[in-house]
Amino acid sequence: MKRRMVRAAAACVVLAAWPAGVSAEEMEEHTYLVGFEESLAPSLIEDAGGKTGEMWERIDAGEALLTDREAARLSSEDGVAYVEPDQEVEVQAVDGLENWGLESTEAPSAWDDNVTGADVEVAVVDTGISKFHPSLDVTDGYSAVSYTDSYNDDNGHGSHAAGIIGAYQPGMGLMGVAPDVELSAVKVLDENGSGTLSQVLSGLEWAIEQDVDVINMSFGTLTDSSSMKEMLDEAYEDGIIVTAASGNRGEGEGEDTDRVEYPARYDSVIAVGAVDKKNERAYFSASGEAVELSAPGEDIVSTYKDRSYGPLSGTSMATPFVSGAFALLKEAYPEKEASELREMLQNEAVDLGAEGRDERYGYGLLQIPDLSDADVPEKEDFGEGNREKPVEEDIEENPIEDDPIETPEEPLEAPAGVETEVVKNDDGSRDVYVFWNRSETPVMQHRIYRDGESYGTTDNGKLFKDENVAPGTYSYEVTAVSMEEEESGRSSTVEVVIEDDRFAWPEEVSAPADFQDIHDEYWAAEAVRELQARGVIQGSGSDFRPGETVRRGQAVTMLGRVIGWSDEPASSSFSDVSRDYFASGYIADAVDAGVISGFSDGTFRPNDGVTRGQMAAMLGRAFDFSGEDAASAFRDVDNATTGAAAIAWLAERDIVTGYDDGTFHPETTLTRAQFASILYKLGEHLKES
Repeated sequence: MKRRMVRAAAACVVLAAWPAGVSAEEMEEHTYLVGFEESLAPSLIEDAGGKTGEMWERIDAGEALLTDREAARLSSEDGVAYVEPDQEVEVQAVDGLENWGLESTEAPSAWDDNVTGADVEVAVVDTGISKFHPSLDVTDGYSAVSYTDSYNDDNGHGSHAAGIIGAYQPGMGLMGVAPDVELSAVKVLDENGSGTLSQVLSGLEWAIEQDVDVINMSFGTLTDSSSMKEMLDEAYEDGIIVTAASGNRGEGEGEDTDRVEYPARYDSVIAVGAVDKKNERAYFSASGEAVELSAPGEDIVSTYKDRSYGPLSGTSMATPFVSGAFALLKEAYPEKEASELREMLQNEAVDLGAEGRDERYGYGLLQIPDLSDADVPEKEDFGEGNREKPVEEDIEENPIEDDPIETPEEPLEAPAGVETEVVKNDDGSRDVYVFWNRSETPVMQHRIYRDGESYGTTDNGKLFKDENVAPGTYSYEVTAVSMEEEESGRSSTVEVVIEDDRFAWPEEVSAPADFQDIHDEYWAAEAVRELQARGVIQGSGSDFRPGETVRRGQAVTMLGRVIGWSDEPASSSFSDVSRDYFASGYIADAVDAGVISGFSDGTFRPNDGVTRGQMAAMLGRAFDFSGEDAASAFRDVDNATTGAAAIAWLAERDIVTGYDDGTFHPETTLTRAQFASILYKLGEHLKES
């Protein structure tokens, strides 16, 4: 027996520092779907190193070819709502024996009322529809697969679904639910019944732009997708009725009964389950809270690829019964909203199983309501068999007794290759990205443990983002959770250390003496006293001498005390800085940190005054900041000015100011009080940011 199982193969999102040895897998590019916050911004993809593909303006999302590393970093960019791996989706069906669903759903009664789906357009998003089948009339089509522009069905699954909706062979009794419907073939799956999520999105966007009335999706995936949800929500908001197969994963045991797949899980989609000829849930039909309606899904004879016919079973067969029913309602009541038509079928359904809506049957068995009050034109030629006589042929010998549900017996393995990366944000906060290797086994979600406790889950991809992590040491582990909610063992433990590199003033020293030359009304009194209290400035005896020029050695010393450089004597490469010089240790550390450099003659000139430009350059290098437009800050500052970028940054934050004539005087030396004031204001700004 041939089986077509619904599966999803999700790519992995990886974020990591580039190691010394780079594997071929890390360099491999994959297709991702990128959602943007406000509008399409393909330049963000290109800036991340990726290549752009299809763009879907309706949902502000696009296709991108990226390495796992590029994808993960792109996901943290401003303006990007999500980055998710493209997925593979496949049809699901099992061979069958005979057609019986039309009478079960009361479809012929609608025809008696002259309602046949005329002028209603249904898009079958599937493997395409056979262009030359004598029982099918396709009015339009689109192909999103890479190997052909034709929507012709080279698999058979899409043609089978289309026939259940709208086959028209009255002379032989082979009819669809809405035989006069206008069928649109949207080929998003290949000859094997599989395709990518990006292909599905392109097909859905085409259908929405064609203003179809109903979208039928007889496929599924185990993985949630923000982009697919947004596209289907958009379709429903536009008044399009969307149906989808609940999946062929059957029913779980105990409390684990929810096995409905995507896209049927979304609120904007009618999830359809399957029943057999006894109106009992077909053994393969997935159960869960999302199931809304049930329809015939076992042994359904319909059209197949080329000019053939045959039986199939699955929720893929049940779904087009519901799509056809909505086509009838749309013709009968064109003025009604999608939600109103949806409610009509909910109310009309034959309650099966537990009273009211339940997880096995939803509202119950699909029933097409009495449409005798519909005001539709008479169809004079309806029912005349003027088409080619069909030749029914089995797709395969099909014993339906074989179970189409594949249940792995091997235990679920713990995720391998768990790694982390710490990313610093513009505001100074830290995010920890946890990522792991791809798994061949589909899982429902991954659970992340932090410091031994369950901390969060991720339903999509292989990436978890722990946001705004405070300084400290943390351990992370990851488990996999199956669709049956069975959890694997934990992965290997990865430890992460978040350094506390936020700015903080040095601790206050004990009993600092007051400077006799700094009175309360002095303009820089607060800055001088605060720095004195922390041992940053010490003065000369009982005086600070605020008006004296601050010397290069003194400036490095004050800066070193704030940062925490060593005051131990140290040798230097400068000919005029001996080991015995009071600032030799600070100068050595400043050189190592790249904060200062000497002159071309090999000297440091520690007793020279510090200019305003030198001050800005030194602070900018010490605290790693710079502005973008130096020339706009002051008219005597351009990009060639010493410390220009740092001057711009300090000016933007009102830490430094210029003169009334719009100048900065970058070559003018600073006084001790001026340097102390700027250093103090900078520290307070860094402390608060």
